[in-house]
Amino acid sequence: MSIWSGVLPEVLLVAWLVVFFRNLPDLLRIPHLTSQESSLFHTDCRHAGEANAPNEHERRMPKVSVVIAAKNEAARIGRTLDSLTSQAYDGDIEIVVVNDRSEDATGHVIDARAKQDSRIRPVHITYLPSGWLGKNHALYQGAKVANGEYILFADADVYFYPDAIHRAMAYAVEHQIDHLTIAPKMIARTTSLQLLTAFFTFNYLLFKRPHSAYRKRTRAHAGIGAFNLVRRSVYDAIGTHRAIMLRPDDDIFLGKLIKKHGYRQQFGIAESFVEIEWYDTTKDMLHGLEKAPLAAFRFSPTALILSMIPLLMLYGGPILGLVVGPGPYRWLYGIACVLMLSLYTVHVAYLKFPKYQIALLPIAMLLFIYGFVRAGVLAHRRGGLIWRDTFYAFDELKINASPHTR
Repeated sequence: MSIWSGVLPEVLLVAWLVVFFRNLPDLLRIPHLTSQESSLFHTDCRHAGEANAPNEHERRMPKVSVVIAAKNEAARIGRTLDSLTSQAYDGDIEIVVVNDRSEDATGHVIDARAKQDSRIRPVHITYLPSGWLGKNHALYQGAKVANGEYILFADADVYFYPDAIHRAMAYAVEHQIDHLTIAPKMIARTTSLQLLTAFFTFNYLLFKRPHSAYRKRTRAHAGIGAFNLVRRSVYDAIGTHRAIMLRPDDDIFLGKLIKKHGYRQQFGIAESFVEIEWYDTTKDMLHGLEKAPLAAFRFSPTALILSMIPLLMLYGGPILGLVVGPGPYRWLYGIACVLMLSLYTVHVAYLKFPKYQIALLPIAMLLFIYGFVRAGVLAHRRGGLIWRDTFYAFDELKINASPHTR
Protein backbone atom coordinates (compact mmCIF):
# COMPACT_ATOMS: atom_id res chain seq x y z
CA MET A 1 0.00 0.00 0.00
CA SER A 2 1.32 3.46 -0.94
CA ILE A 3 2.22 5.90 1.82
CA TRP A 4 -0.21 8.34 0.21
CA SER A 5 -3.19 6.05 0.81
CA GLY A 6 -4.46 4.44 3.98
CA VAL A 7 -4.81 6.63 7.07
CA LEU A 8 -2.48 9.47 6.03
CA PRO A 9 -5.03 11.46 3.98
CA GLU A 10 -7.63 11.09 6.74
CA VAL A 11 -5.15 12.21 9.40
CA LEU A 12 -4.08 15.26 7.39
CA LEU A 13 -7.67 16.23 6.62
CA VAL A 14 -8.69 15.94 10.27
CA ALA A 15 -5.62 17.94 11.30
CA TRP A 16 -6.49 20.81 8.97
CA LEU A 17 -10.16 20.70 9.95
CA VAL A 18 -9.09 21.11 13.58
CA VAL A 19 -6.62 23.91 12.76
CA PHE A 20 -9.14 25.69 10.54
CA PHE A 21 -12.12 25.64 12.87
CA ARG A 22 -10.03 26.18 15.98
CA ASN A 23 -8.68 29.43 14.54
CA LEU A 24 -11.31 30.81 12.18
CA PRO A 25 -13.92 32.08 14.68
CA ASP A 26 -11.44 34.18 16.66
CA LEU A 27 -9.56 35.30 13.55
CA LEU A 28 -12.81 36.80 12.33
CA ARG A 29 -13.33 38.51 15.69
CA ILE A 30 -9.95 40.23 16.00
CA PRO A 31 -10.71 43.85 16.96
CA HIS A 32 -9.67 46.43 14.41
CA LEU A 33 -8.52 49.75 15.84
CA THR A 34 -9.79 52.19 13.23
CA SER A 35 -8.54 55.73 12.86
CA GLN A 36 -12.00 57.29 12.86
CA GLU A 37 -12.84 59.31 15.94
CA SER A 38 -15.91 57.15 16.52
CA SER A 39 -13.65 54.15 17.07
CA LEU A 40 -12.67 55.59 20.43
CA PHE A 41 -16.14 54.72 21.69
CA HIS A 42 -16.70 51.52 19.71
CA THR A 43 -17.57 48.44 21.75
CA ASP A 44 -16.67 45.04 20.36
CA CYS A 45 -19.44 42.45 20.70
CA ARG A 46 -17.27 40.33 22.99
CA HIS A 47 -17.00 43.15 25.48
CA ALA A 48 -20.58 44.40 25.37
CA GLY A 49 -21.57 45.78 28.73
CA GLU A 50 -17.96 45.95 29.90
CA ALA A 51 -17.03 49.33 28.46
CA ASN A 52 -16.62 52.35 30.65
CA ALA A 53 -19.27 55.04 30.65
CA PRO A 54 -18.72 57.67 27.93
CA ASN A 55 -18.19 60.45 30.45
CA GLU A 56 -15.01 58.73 31.64
CA HIS A 57 -13.49 59.43 28.22
CA GLU A 58 -13.93 63.11 28.87
CA ARG A 59 -11.24 62.89 31.53
CA ARG A 60 -7.59 63.16 30.56
CA MET A 61 -6.16 59.85 29.37
CA PRO A 62 -3.70 57.96 31.62
CA LYS A 63 0.00 58.69 31.38
CA VAL A 64 1.93 56.30 29.12
CA SER A 65 5.60 55.46 29.47
CA VAL A 66 7.12 54.16 26.25
CA VAL A 67 10.12 51.95 27.07
CA ILE A 68 12.58 51.07 24.30
CA ALA A 69 15.82 49.09 24.41
CA ALA A 70 18.28 50.12 21.71
CA LYS A 71 21.59 48.49 20.87
CA ASN A 72 23.53 49.71 17.83
CA GLU A 73 20.40 51.32 16.38
CA ALA A 74 21.90 54.68 15.40
CA ALA A 75 20.50 54.42 11.88
CA ARG A 76 16.89 53.90 13.04
CA ILE A 77 16.34 55.15 16.57
CA GLY A 78 16.01 58.78 15.47
CA ARG A 79 13.05 58.02 13.21
CA THR A 80 11.39 56.02 15.97
CA LEU A 81 11.81 58.82 18.51
CA ASP A 82 10.57 61.44 16.06
CA SER A 83 7.42 59.40 15.46
CA LEU A 84 6.86 59.12 19.23
CA THR A 85 7.34 62.81 19.96
CA SER A 86 4.80 63.55 17.21
CA GLN A 87 2.02 61.52 18.87
CA ALA A 88 -1.39 63.18 19.09
CA TYR A 89 -2.34 61.79 22.49
CA ASP A 90 -4.78 63.34 24.93
CA GLY A 91 -2.58 62.56 27.91
CA ASP A 92 1.03 62.63 29.07
CA ILE A 93 3.73 60.59 27.36
CA GLU A 94 7.25 59.92 28.52
CA ILE A 95 9.76 58.10 26.33
CA VAL A 96 12.37 56.08 28.21
CA VAL A 97 15.12 55.03 25.81
CA VAL A 98 17.74 52.62 27.07
CA ASN A 99 21.05 52.66 25.25
CA ASP A 100 22.13 49.07 25.85
CA ARG A 101 25.92 48.91 25.49
CA SER A 102 25.85 50.32 21.95
CA GLU A 103 29.11 50.54 20.05
CA ASP A 104 27.84 53.01 17.45
CA ALA A 105 26.31 56.48 17.78
CA THR A 106 23.02 55.28 19.31
CA GLY A 107 23.70 57.03 22.61
CA HIS A 108 24.55 60.32 20.90
CA VAL A 109 21.36 60.21 18.83
CA ILE A 110 19.26 59.56 21.94
CA ASP A 111 20.93 62.36 23.91
CA ALA A 112 20.50 64.80 21.03
CA ARG A 113 16.79 64.04 20.78
CA ALA A 114 16.44 64.36 24.56
CA LYS A 115 17.82 67.91 24.38
CA GLN A 116 15.12 68.72 21.82
CA ASP A 117 12.23 67.16 23.75
CA SER A 118 12.08 66.89 27.54
CA ARG A 119 9.74 63.89 27.34
CA ILE A 120 12.65 61.74 26.20
CA ARG A 121 14.53 60.21 29.14
CA PRO A 122 17.84 58.57 28.19
CA VAL A 123 19.20 55.64 30.19
CA HIS A 124 22.71 54.43 29.36
CA ILE A 125 23.85 50.90 30.23
CA THR A 126 27.51 49.92 29.96
CA TYR A 127 27.43 46.60 31.81
CA LEU A 128 25.30 43.44 31.59
CA PRO A 129 24.97 41.60 34.92
CA SER A 130 25.09 37.81 34.90
CA GLY A 131 21.77 36.01 34.75
CA TRP A 132 20.22 38.45 32.28
CA LEU A 133 19.68 38.67 28.54
CA GLY A 134 20.70 42.10 27.33
CA LYS A 135 17.37 43.27 25.95
CA ASN A 136 15.41 41.99 28.95
CA HIS A 137 17.77 43.77 31.34
CA ALA A 138 17.54 46.99 29.33
CA LEU A 139 13.73 46.93 29.31
CA TYR A 140 13.73 46.24 33.05
CA GLN A 141 16.01 49.21 33.71
CA GLY A 142 13.79 51.40 31.57
CA ALA A 143 10.65 50.24 33.35
CA LYS A 144 12.21 51.00 36.73
CA VAL A 145 12.45 54.72 35.93
CA ALA A 146 9.12 54.90 34.07
CA ASN A 147 6.25 56.44 36.01
CA GLY A 148 3.28 56.06 33.68
CA GLU A 149 0.09 54.24 34.57
CA TYR A 150 0.67 52.17 31.43
CA ILE A 151 3.96 50.98 29.96
CA LEU A 152 4.36 50.49 26.22
CA PHE A 153 7.29 48.20 25.47
CA ALA A 154 8.40 48.70 21.88
CA ASP A 155 11.33 47.91 19.61
CA ALA A 156 13.87 50.53 18.63
CA ASP A 157 13.06 50.34 14.92
CA VAL A 158 9.27 50.75 15.06
CA TYR A 159 7.58 53.66 13.32
CA PHE A 160 4.45 54.95 15.08
CA TYR A 161 1.69 56.69 13.14
CA PRO A 162 0.61 59.96 14.81
CA ASP A 163 -2.50 58.62 16.55
CA ALA A 164 -1.23 55.12 17.37
CA ILE A 165 -0.91 55.54 21.13
CA HIS A 166 -4.19 57.47 21.36
CA ARG A 167 -6.08 54.73 19.54
CA ALA A 168 -4.49 51.97 21.60
CA MET A 169 -5.10 53.71 24.92
CA ALA A 170 -8.68 54.61 24.00
CA TYR A 171 -9.35 50.94 23.29
CA ALA A 172 -7.53 49.70 26.40
CA VAL A 173 -9.33 52.14 28.71
CA GLU A 174 -12.75 51.62 27.16
CA HIS A 175 -12.53 47.84 27.31
CA GLN A 176 -10.56 47.64 30.56
CA ILE A 177 -7.69 45.75 28.94
CA ASP A 178 -4.65 45.00 31.08
CA HIS A 179 -2.42 44.00 28.16
CA LEU A 180 -2.95 45.07 24.56
CA THR A 181 -0.66 43.95 21.77
CA ILE A 182 -1.07 45.09 18.16
CA ALA A 183 0.30 43.37 15.06
CA PRO A 184 2.56 45.79 13.18
CA LYS A 185 2.71 46.28 9.46
CA MET A 186 5.64 44.14 8.32
CA ILE A 187 7.93 45.59 5.67
CA ALA A 188 9.90 43.01 3.66
CA ARG A 189 11.63 44.17 0.49
CA THR A 190 12.55 40.91 -1.26
CA THR A 191 10.49 37.93 -2.37
CA SER A 192 12.42 35.44 -0.24
CA LEU A 193 12.14 37.66 2.84
CA GLN A 194 8.41 38.05 2.27
CA LEU A 195 8.05 34.27 1.98
CA LEU A 196 9.93 33.60 5.21
CA THR A 197 8.18 36.43 7.09
CA ALA A 198 4.73 35.32 5.95
CA PHE A 199 5.26 31.67 6.88
CA PHE A 200 6.85 32.47 10.24
CA THR A 201 4.00 34.76 11.30
CA PHE A 202 1.43 32.30 9.86
CA ASN A 203 2.72 29.58 12.17
CA TYR A 204 2.68 31.98 15.10
CA LEU A 205 -0.97 32.75 14.44
CA LEU A 206 -2.09 29.15 13.96
CA PHE A 207 -0.29 27.55 16.86
CA LYS A 208 0.16 30.31 19.45
CA ARG A 209 -3.31 31.68 18.62
CA PRO A 210 -2.86 35.26 19.91
CA HIS A 211 -6.32 36.05 18.53
CA SER A 212 -7.76 33.75 21.22
CA ALA A 213 -5.86 35.40 24.08
CA TYR A 214 -8.99 37.20 25.24
CA ARG A 215 -10.60 33.87 26.17
CA LYS A 216 -9.97 33.26 29.87
CA ARG A 217 -10.25 29.47 29.71
CA THR A 218 -7.65 28.90 27.02
CA ARG A 219 -3.87 28.76 27.20
CA ALA A 220 -3.65 31.05 24.17
CA HIS A 221 -1.70 34.21 24.86
CA ALA A 222 -0.32 37.16 22.94
CA GLY A 223 2.79 39.29 22.93
CA ILE A 224 4.57 41.22 20.18
CA GLY A 225 7.79 43.14 20.81
CA ALA A 226 6.83 45.95 18.47
CA PHE A 227 3.82 46.93 20.58
CA ASN A 228 3.24 45.51 24.07
CA LEU A 229 1.03 47.87 26.10
CA VAL A 230 0.58 46.76 29.71
CA ARG A 231 -0.90 48.33 32.81
CA ARG A 232 1.94 49.22 35.20
CA SER A 233 0.29 47.57 38.19
CA VAL A 234 -0.07 44.34 36.19
CA TYR A 235 3.56 44.44 35.06
CA ASP A 236 4.66 44.74 38.68
CA ALA A 237 2.25 42.02 39.83
CA ILE A 238 3.63 39.38 37.44
CA GLY A 239 7.20 40.01 38.59
CA THR A 240 8.40 42.48 35.92
CA HIS A 241 11.17 41.40 33.55
CA ARG A 242 12.87 39.75 36.51
CA ALA A 243 10.47 36.85 35.92
CA ILE A 244 11.81 36.44 32.37
CA MET A 245 15.45 37.42 32.81
CA LEU A 246 16.75 34.74 30.44
CA ARG A 247 13.88 34.35 27.98
CA PRO A 248 14.87 35.25 24.39
CA ASP A 249 11.13 35.21 23.58
CA ASP A 250 10.57 37.94 26.18
CA ASP A 251 7.68 39.60 24.34
CA ILE A 252 5.64 36.40 23.98
CA PHE A 253 6.50 35.10 27.44
CA LEU A 254 5.56 38.40 29.05
CA GLY A 255 2.12 37.91 27.52
CA LYS A 256 2.06 34.32 28.74
CA LEU A 257 2.69 35.41 32.33
CA ILE A 258 0.03 38.10 32.13
CA LYS A 259 -2.50 35.56 30.89
CA LYS A 260 -1.41 32.98 33.47
CA HIS A 261 -2.06 35.47 36.28
CA GLY A 262 -5.61 35.99 35.08
CA TYR A 263 -5.39 39.50 33.64
CA ARG A 264 -7.32 40.70 30.59
CA GLN A 265 -5.38 40.39 27.38
CA GLN A 266 -6.25 41.38 23.82
CA PHE A 267 -4.59 41.00 20.42
CA GLY A 268 -5.61 43.51 17.78
CA ILE A 269 -4.90 44.76 14.28
CA ALA A 270 -4.93 48.26 12.83
CA GLU A 271 -4.31 50.15 9.62
CA SER A 272 -1.75 52.99 9.63
CA PHE A 273 -0.75 52.20 13.19
CA VAL A 274 2.81 50.89 13.61
CA GLU A 275 5.20 49.45 11.09
CA ILE A 276 8.53 47.72 11.27
CA GLU A 277 11.14 46.46 8.86
CA TRP A 278 11.85 43.33 10.87
CA TYR A 279 14.94 42.34 8.89
CA ASP A 280 16.79 43.93 5.99
CA THR A 281 17.58 40.68 4.19
CA THR A 282 16.68 36.99 4.26
CA LYS A 283 20.17 36.29 5.59
CA ASP A 284 19.50 38.63 8.50
CA MET A 285 16.24 36.84 9.31
CA LEU A 286 17.92 33.44 9.21
CA HIS A 287 20.46 34.84 11.63
CA GLY A 288 17.61 36.10 13.83
CA LEU A 289 16.02 32.65 13.83
CA GLU A 290 19.11 31.30 15.55
CA LYS A 291 17.69 32.50 18.87
CA ALA A 292 13.93 32.86 18.30
CA PRO A 293 12.54 29.29 18.23
CA LEU A 294 14.59 27.41 20.81
CA ALA A 295 12.86 28.80 23.90
CA ALA A 296 9.62 27.12 22.82
CA PHE A 297 11.44 23.76 22.92
CA ARG A 298 13.04 24.25 26.35
CA PHE A 299 16.34 25.02 24.59
CA SER A 300 16.64 21.54 23.11
CA PRO A 301 18.13 21.65 19.59
CA THR A 302 17.09 18.03 19.06
CA ALA A 303 13.45 18.74 19.89
CA LEU A 304 13.48 21.76 17.59
CA ILE A 305 14.86 19.79 14.65
CA LEU A 306 12.53 16.82 15.18
CA SER A 307 9.51 19.15 15.31
CA MET A 308 10.10 19.96 11.66
CA ILE A 309 9.02 16.43 10.64
CA PRO A 310 5.32 16.80 11.60
CA LEU A 311 5.38 20.38 10.29
CA LEU A 312 6.67 19.13 6.93
CA MET A 313 3.90 16.54 6.82
CA LEU A 314 1.21 19.03 7.87
CA TYR A 315 2.00 21.53 5.12
CA GLY A 316 3.72 19.42 2.49
CA GLY A 317 1.57 16.30 2.84
CA PRO A 318 -1.66 17.71 1.37
CA ILE A 319 0.17 19.29 -1.56
CA LEU A 320 2.22 16.20 -2.44
CA GLY A 321 -0.75 13.91 -1.84
CA LEU A 322 -2.85 15.94 -4.24
CA VAL A 323 -0.18 15.48 -6.92
CA VAL A 324 1.01 11.89 -6.41
CA GLY A 325 -1.67 10.29 -4.24
CA PRO A 326 -4.00 7.56 -5.53
CA GLY A 327 -7.10 8.88 -7.26
CA PRO A 328 -9.70 7.93 -4.60
CA TYR A 329 -7.72 9.79 -1.92
CA ARG A 330 -6.95 12.97 -3.81
CA TRP A 331 -10.21 14.61 -2.83
CA LEU A 332 -9.18 14.28 0.85
CA TYR A 333 -5.85 15.92 0.11
CA GLY A 334 -7.67 18.53 -1.96
CA ILE A 335 -9.97 19.53 0.90
CA ALA A 336 -6.96 19.78 3.24
CA CYS A 337 -5.24 22.03 0.67
CA VAL A 338 -8.31 24.26 0.40
CA LEU A 339 -8.45 24.70 4.18
CA MET A 340 -4.73 25.42 4.40
CA LEU A 341 -4.62 27.84 1.47
CA SER A 342 -7.76 29.65 2.59
CA LEU A 343 -6.11 30.58 5.88
CA TYR A 344 -2.82 31.42 4.18
CA THR A 345 -4.54 33.61 1.59
CA VAL A 346 -6.17 35.71 4.30
CA HIS A 347 -2.84 36.03 6.09
CA VAL A 348 -0.91 37.11 2.99
CA ALA A 349 -3.64 39.62 2.17
CA TYR A 350 -3.40 41.12 5.66
CA LEU A 351 0.38 41.45 5.30
CA LYS A 352 -0.23 43.17 1.94
CA PHE A 353 2.34 40.93 0.30
CA PRO A 354 1.97 40.06 -3.41
CA LYS A 355 -0.74 37.49 -4.16
CA TYR A 356 1.70 35.20 -5.96
CA GLN A 357 3.16 34.45 -2.52
CA ILE A 358 0.22 32.11 -1.97
CA ALA A 359 1.37 29.83 -4.79
CA LEU A 360 4.87 29.81 -3.31
CA LEU A 361 3.78 28.41 0.06
CA PRO A 362 5.85 25.19 -0.44
CA ILE A 363 8.98 27.29 -0.95
CA ALA A 364 8.13 29.38 2.11
CA MET A 365 7.75 26.18 4.11
CA LEU A 366 11.15 24.88 2.99
CA LEU A 367 12.81 28.21 3.84
CA PHE A 368 11.21 28.09 7.27
CA ILE A 369 12.30 24.50 7.91
CA TYR A 370 15.82 25.28 6.72
CA GLY A 371 15.98 28.25 9.10
CA PHE A 372 14.82 26.21 12.08
CA VAL A 373 17.04 23.20 11.35
CA ARG A 374 19.99 25.53 10.85
CA ALA A 375 19.21 27.19 14.19
CA GLY A 376 19.12 23.82 15.91
CA VAL A 377 22.39 22.63 14.39
CA LEU A 378 24.25 25.85 15.25
CA ALA A 379 22.87 25.90 18.78
CA HIS A 380 23.96 22.29 19.30
CA ARG A 381 27.47 23.06 18.08
CA ARG A 382 27.77 26.16 20.26
CA GLY A 383 26.09 24.77 23.35
CA GLY A 384 23.97 27.88 23.57
CA LEU A 385 22.75 31.01 21.78
CA ILE A 386 24.38 34.18 20.53
CA TRP A 387 22.12 37.19 20.84
CA ARG A 388 23.11 40.83 20.47
CA ASP A 389 26.75 39.73 20.28
CA THR A 390 26.59 37.96 23.66
CA PHE A 391 26.82 34.19 24.19
CA TYR A 392 24.38 32.48 26.56
CA ALA A 393 24.96 28.82 27.52
CA PHE A 394 21.98 26.45 27.58
CA ASP A 395 22.54 25.65 31.26
CA GLU A 396 22.00 29.32 32.04
CA LEU A 397 19.05 29.77 29.70
CA LYS A 398 17.20 26.76 31.08
CA ILE A 399 16.86 28.49 34.44
CA ASN A 400 13.90 30.50 33.11
CA ALA A 401 12.55 27.48 31.25
CA SER A 402 11.97 25.42 34.38
CA PRO A 403 8.40 24.26 35.15
CA HIS A 404 7.72 26.91 37.80
CA THR A 405 8.10 29.66 35.20
CA ARG A 406 5.96 27.91 32.65
